[in-house]
Amino acid sequence: MDSIKLSILIPTYNFRSGINKILDCIESIEDDLRNFIEIIISDDSDEKIIEKKRNESLTNSFKHYVYNHNVKNLGAIDNWNKLISIAKGDYLWLLHHDEFWHKEKNIIRYILETINNEKPNILILPITKSKCTKLNNYNIQILNRHFICKKILRRFINKPKLLLQTNIIGPPSSLIYKRTKINYDKKLKYLVDIEFYIKLFNFYNSKKIVIGSDFYSLISSQNNKNSITRILRREIKSLKNREKFIISKRYKLKFNFQEKIISLYSYFILKIFSLIKTKINIEKS
Repeated sequence: MDSIKLSILIPTYNFRSGINKILDCIESIEDDLRNFIEIIISDDSDEKIIEKKRNESLTNSFKHYVYNHNVKNLGAIDNWNKLISIAKGDYLWLLHHDEFWHKEKNIIRYILETINNEKPNILILPITKSKCTKLNNYNIQILNRHFICKKILRRFINKPKLLLQTNIIGPPSSLIYKRTKINYDKKLKYLVDIEFYIKLFNFYNSKKIVIGSDFYSLISSQNNKNSITRILRREIKSLKNREKFIISKRYKLKFNFQEKIISLYSYFILKIFSLIKTKINIEKS
């Protein structure tokens, strides 16, 4: 019996174009890799978001494929935790409905080979943010790399409390990690991912954490109107301050002057390098 190496966990909510992009990527996975992958989709949408024929095709194509439409909306965090609780893979990858990869880059083979060869506790993948807009008769795509040099990233891995000052990891899909019992805290809204990273990096104590190749960058769509960031945009500042206080108190986190300078320096490096790496594609519609 083939063991499941990787569970791809996809929470989705009312974003049909997003889930279809992910499914396009999944359908491009090569046949010899499919038995080693588990795909679980937990759908919080008002109506079933995946067409019946496509769902049947995926069920026939993948040995370990599950699609659940939740009768009652679970909410983002409970939906994530539900997926984590039922996953059977050695490694878990929470891939949101507004993220995907370039099919031609064969990212799944790279992930499985890294898992088999290096046996990491955590694999960190780079993220590129994509925002599309229309101006007159032109379609404009802005690709902005969430980029940081590996030396700085290692510093944050070794001292994960710094993530509370500057999130240099990106969204949860940046992390593929060995299955643990660690869950997301549903009492948090905006810094829920940061609190999870702190727990995860502390649990593994910076051992066997692999920083993925820049070539295998995920794409994160910034055009999803149902993203958590957009939904919370009016209360982000107050939420961030309140949840920073909660997390700091919970883990007894204190920042000395040097750590504050490191965080500030890292933030500016992140922004400068991301700006340098920005690409703009313009096409006539």
